[in-house]
Amino acid sequence: MERDEATSRNRANLREQLQDLRGRSGLSMQQLRLRTGLSRTTLSQALNHGPKQPSWATVAAIAKAFGAGPKVLDELHDLWKGTQPPQPPSVVSVDRTGADVHQQFIADVGPQALEVHRAVLAAPDPGGYPFLTPYMPRRHDDEIRKHLAPTLSGGESVLVMLTGDSATGKTRALFEALADLAPHRRLLRPSGASDLLQLLLRALFDPGTVLWLNEAQRFFYGHDAEQAAAELRQRLVTTAGLMAVGTLWTDPYWEELTRPGRTGDPHGQVRGLLDCSAARRVMVPDHFSDAELTRWHAMAQAAEVDGDRRLVDALRAGAADGLVVQHLSGGPALLAAYQSGPGSHFSHVEHAVVTAALEARHLGHRSPLSAGLLADAAAGALHPRRRPSDEAWADGVLKALSTGERDDGRRTDIRHTLTAMHRPLTRFGDEALYEPADYLVQHVRPQHKDRPGTLSLWHALLAHTRDADDLVELATTARDHGYLTQAVRLWHKAVLVGHPTCAHALAELLDDDKDPEARGSVWAARHTPLHDPDGVRLLVEVLAETGRHTAMTALMRRMPENHVDCDDAESVAHLLIRLRAAGQDVAAARLAARAAKVGDATDAGSSVDLLETLRTLGLDEAYHVIAGRTACEADTSDMAFTPALLAELNAHSPTDANVLAFRAATSIDIGDTTDVWLLLDALREEGLHEAITVLLCRQPEQHVDLHDPEAVAWLVNVLDQLDQTEAVHTLFDRGATTISDISDPDAVSLLLRTLLAHQRDAEFTALATRAAEETDISDPALLAELIEFLHQLDMETEITTLLDRDVASRTNVHDPESVGQLLTLLDEMGMDEAVALLAHRVASDTDVTDPDGAVWLLESLEEIGQVEAAQQVLSRIPSRDVDEAPVTAPVGPWGFDLDGTPAGRWTWDTLGLS
Repeated sequence: MERDEATSRNRANLREQLQDLRGRSGLSMQQLRLRTGLSRTTLSQALNHGPKQPSWATVAAIAKAFGAGPKVLDELHDLWKGTQPPQPPSVVSVDRTGADVHQQFIADVGPQALEVHRAVLAAPDPGGYPFLTPYMPRRHDDEIRKHLAPTLSGGESVLVMLTGDSATGKTRALFEALADLAPHRRLLRPSGASDLLQLLLRALFDPGTVLWLNEAQRFFYGHDAEQAAAELRQRLVTTAGLMAVGTLWTDPYWEELTRPGRTGDPHGQVRGLLDCSAARRVMVPDHFSDAELTRWHAMAQAAEVDGDRRLVDALRAGAADGLVVQHLSGGPALLAAYQSGPGSHFSHVEHAVVTAALEARHLGHRSPLSAGLLADAAAGALHPRRRPSDEAWADGVLKALSTGERDDGRRTDIRHTLTAMHRPLTRFGDEALYEPADYLVQHVRPQHKDRPGTLSLWHALLAHTRDADDLVELATTARDHGYLTQAVRLWHKAVLVGHPTCAHALAELLDDDKDPEARGSVWAARHTPLHDPDGVRLLVEVLAETGRHTAMTALMRRMPENHVDCDDAESVAHLLIRLRAAGQDVAAARLAARAAKVGDATDAGSSVDLLETLRTLGLDEAYHVIAGRTACEADTSDMAFTPALLAELNAHSPTDANVLAFRAATSIDIGDTTDVWLLLDALREEGLHEAITVLLCRQPEQHVDLHDPEAVAWLVNVLDQLDQTEAVHTLFDRGATTISDISDPDAVSLLLRTLLAHQRDAEFTALATRAAEETDISDPALLAELIEFLHQLDMETEITTLLDRDVASRTNVHDPESVGQLLTLLDEMGMDEAVALLAHRVASDTDVTDPDGAVWLLESLEEIGQVEAAQQVLSRIPSRDVDEAPVTAPVGPWGFDLDGTPAGRWTWDTLGLS
C-alpha cells in the first residue's frame, strides 16, 4: 500500500510539473499538438490527473515543446520512473520471437509466430507435414486484397478487420494476403494496448510497415486501449499508405465494441476507429457453401495423393455440422475433450484450471490470467483429496496445458497441435500470463448462468485482478447476479487503482439501508479520480438523486471543477448541466470559465456542444470567450461538424462566424470534393456570402477530385443553388463521368440522376454503360437500387449487361434482408433464371442466425415462389431454447452470498472497507 501511495504521489507531482511548464510556456493545446505531433487524447492523459501514466517518450516530447532544458528533463525523468509499478516478485522471461519484432519482414515471419492455427493430424498418422495445409481462397480473400491493394500503391491508409467465429480461418486469410501482396514490408506486432500505444507514439508505424492486430480484443480493451485507438485512428485518417490488419470475433467483441450508448461510453474511441473512413470490415463465414465444399473436396483429394490426409480428415469430420475449417484446426475435438469432463482427456486438476480460466473470462476478466489467480481458483474448486500438495503445482499444470506436454511424456493437446491454454505475447521479463483457447471460450457456456463462478474463483479474482477495467466488468457481473458485497469490494478496488468512472456505481448500490451513515458514499466522493468529467458527472448525478448531501459536500470540497480535463468539451458540457441541476452553480460557473480559457477549442463537434450548453445555462461570458477561441482555433478541416459550428456562431455570435467562415474558405483543401461541397452548402445555408465569394474565387470546379461520383453530384447540386452554371459545365467538361470511381452502385445512381437533371444525355449514357460493366456487384441491396433505377428509364440493355456478369453467383448473400430485396426485384422483372440461381445460393449460404432477418428472407422466398429454398432456409434456422434463461430467485435487499444463499444484513461499515 505504501508503494502504491508513493507511485500515486509521483504521478501527481509529474503532472503538476508538466502543468506548471505549460503555464509558463503559454502554449495552447492546438499549438502543443502541432509541436509534439501527439493527439489530443494523449496530451490530455499526460497533463491531467488520471489512472494512466504517460510513457517517457510522451513526457519528454511535451516537456521539450514547453522549452524544458536538460536539467528539467532529468528531474522529470526521475519523477516518471517513480510512477512505474513495481516489478512483480515472480517473473518469467518470455522471448517473443528471438528477434526485434519491429524489424522483421513479413516474408521472415512464419505462420506459427502469427498465431495461425496448425492443422491437427489425422490419427493415427506419422506426421511430418509442413505447418500449413494447401489454401483455398474464398470470397472474403478477394475482399481483403481489394481493400489492401490501393494502400500498397500509396493510396489512402486502411484498417482491414476480419470478423467471424473462432477458428474460421481469419488469421490464415490475413497471413496469405500479406505473404502474397506485401512480403517485403516490415511487420509490427504489439503485444497489447500499451505496446500498441508505444509503437504509435514512437512513430514506428509508417507507410513501410504493416500493423498486425490479430485477436484485436487484446488491444481494444483495458488499460491504454482508448488512447491507443485514438492515436491509431488519427494516424490512419491523416497519413497515406498506412496498413493495419486484424481479427475479432463478431460475438461478443465486434458487437460490443461498436455498440454506442453504454454508460460513460467506455469504447468510444475504439468504436470511432472501427467506424472511421479508413476501416474496412470483412466478414468470414463459419461454413462452406456447396461450391466451396466441392472445391475443398478436390483440393483434399490432391493433398491425399501427396500423402497429406489433414484436409480429407477435416472434410469427413465436418460432414455433419459443416464446420470444416474448425475441424482442420482441432477446435471441435478440443471442445469434446473438455466436455468429456475431468479424469478423461484432462486430469481433474487440469480440468479445474481450464474451467477457472473459462469462467473468469465469462465473468468479465478480459486480460490474460496470472498463474496465482488460476491456482487459487482451481484449488478451491477441487475436492480436498484431489488438491495438489506441492506448493508449485500450478507451474507444471500450466506448462502441460499451454505446451501440450506433461512431465511424464503424455499429452494434453489435440494430436500434438491444439492446446487448451496458451501464453500470449508479452514483453521480455513480464510475468507469465495465460489465456484459454479461443474455441473453448466461444463454445463453452457457464454451467450455472444464474449463479456463475465458484466461491474460490470470486475470491481469486478479487485478490489477483489488477486491471481497472476488468475490476469494473467483474463488479458489474457480480451486481447483476446479486453478489452485492462482492460487487462493492470489486468497485472499491477499481476506484483505488484509478478507474475514472465507476465510483457512481458504488455509490448507487450503497442505499440508505446498506450505508446508513453515508460513509461509503463519502469514501467514493473522496477517492474517485477527478480528471474525467464523465466520472464526476455520473457521481454528482447519483449523489444528487439519492440525497447524499454529505457525500456531495465531500466531493465539491475537492473542487472537481479545477481538476477535470477541459479538453473534452462535450463531456464538460454534460457536467455543467449536471452541476447546475444539482444546485452547484458556483462550481458550474468556475468550470465554465476554466473550460472557456484552457479547454481544447480545436474540436468543432465538441465545441458546438459546449457552446449550446453555455448559452442554455446563461453563462454568457464563457460563451463569448469560447466562441472567439473556436472561431480562431477550430479545426476547419473537420467538415463533419464545421457546418454545425458555423450555424451556432452565426445565430449567436455573427462576428465569430465570419472569422471561422473566412478561415474555412481560405484553408480548405480545394481538391477535396466532399469537403468543398459541404462547406459551400453550409455557407449558403447561413448566408455567409463573403466567404462563399472567397471560396468560389479559388475555382473549386477546376481543382476538385472527380473520382467520387457521389461527391461530384452533391457539388453540382450546391453550385446549381448558387447559380454557378459555368462552374457546373466546367465540372462536366473535365470528364467527371469518365474519371469517376464507379465501384459504388449507390454513388453511381446519384450521379446518373444529376446528369439526367442537367440534360447531359451523352455523359449519362456513357456512365450508365460503364456502371453496367464495372460497378461493384457484391452488395445486393445497392445493386437492386441501381437495377431498379435503370429499369425505370427502360435501359434494358444495361440491365442485361449487368446481370450477364453473373450477379446471382457473385453477389454477397450473407445479409438476408439485402439479398431478399434483390430477389424480389429480379422476380418482378421476370429474371427467372437469375432468381433460381440466387435462391439456390441463399438457401445454403445466407446467415440466418438473426431471427428478424431470417423471417424477412423466408417471406421473400415464399412470395416469389421459391418454396424449396424457403424450406431449406427454415431447416437451417437455429432453434431457440425457450428455457435457456434461468429462473432465478429474486434478489433480496442484501443480495446473495457467493455460495448462492441469501445474504444477511450488511452495511458498508461491516465490510471493513476504507
